[in-house]
Amino acid sequence: MFINCFTERQLNFISMRRRRICKFIGSRKGLLFLMAILPVFYVSWQLSQVVGEVFIPPPPLDQVLHHFRANRSLVHYLDNINLLIEPSSICQQKVPILILVTSTPSHHRHRNVIRDTWGKHQETYFFLGLSQDDDRLADAYIEAKQHSDLIVHEFNDHYQNLTIKVALMLQWTLHRCPQAEFVFKTDDDVLVNPNTLKEVIRDNRDAALFGYKKENSVPHRDEYTKWYLPRWLYNEDLIPEYLSGTGYIISGKNLKEIFNTALRIPLINMEDVYFTYLVANRALGLPLIHERRLSPYKPWIFTCPFKNYASMHSLSPEEMESIWPRIQNLGNFCNYFTSELLLY
Repeated sequence: MFINCFTERQLNFISMRRRRICKFIGSRKGLLFLMAILPVFYVSWQLSQVVGEVFIPPPPLDQVLHHFRANRSLVHYLDNINLLIEPSSICQQKVPILILVTSTPSHHRHRNVIRDTWGKHQETYFFLGLSQDDDRLADAYIEAKQHSDLIVHEFNDHYQNLTIKVALMLQWTLHRCPQAEFVFKTDDDVLVNPNTLKEVIRDNRDAALFGYKKENSVPHRDEYTKWYLPRWLYNEDLIPEYLSGTGYIISGKNLKEIFNTALRIPLINMEDVYFTYLVANRALGLPLIHERRLSPYKPWIFTCPFKNYASMHSLSPEEMESIWPRIQNLGNFCNYFTSELLLY
């Protein structure tokens, strides 16, 4: 039926063109032409692969949010999570500030650097869940025995489960270290300046919660980011205010009230928005105090910010290790304005 679409004259013309093409390809000129054109085709193909990788988005991240569809009750999760490892000796005396660090089983290097630097200057504990690697748990037992600062719970250690992890941190503190005057929740990629931290505590002694406050933030609806907050978890188009999860401080006087209130507020996966805004601010009416010295940013020049900031975010273990010897040797020539310019 396809051939019937053409006249006999058209078929003869097609056959003649085909013979000419075959004759040309078989000639020397045809061979040289093919040798010249093939690299062009190859380069074009390679370019299309690169362009495809740039403009075609990768598959969405494994968000691990399906369990929140089944149950968003914090009580449900806490009742079904076992405590596997904790220090035998905890908070034997008055604790001005208790630092609780969210970490993961694979971040052994991060924890060791913190222990060798700022972690030596205040009561510091690391909170972990479980990974799919069984050897990690055995390593955690060894690490806990060596350092007595590891708390491990039996749950999937994933970024989207960070709200559950922080709830476990607060629960553990209420049971094991209720005498803590202040609780500083932070991450294992944060560098802390102990001297400035003492000043921050002194200046905010009457505050219930303080940290770096973010206002009128738009929730991330993009599945390709780890900060993805789906509409079915948080339906509003704006987050009026919250304290950055890279480091916020809760007064020990308000800790129990915040934890107990969280037990009746439906979970979302962004722990800082959940605990500081939904629970503390919206449900309890506690004011969120902006403390810019608890910075969620990383200095791009490692000089002045160390003097004026109590914490800085996104530092690798190597950066912390190299910076620490200099952090208390800086002079007073740094002023607050220049420190702001050196952060991003």
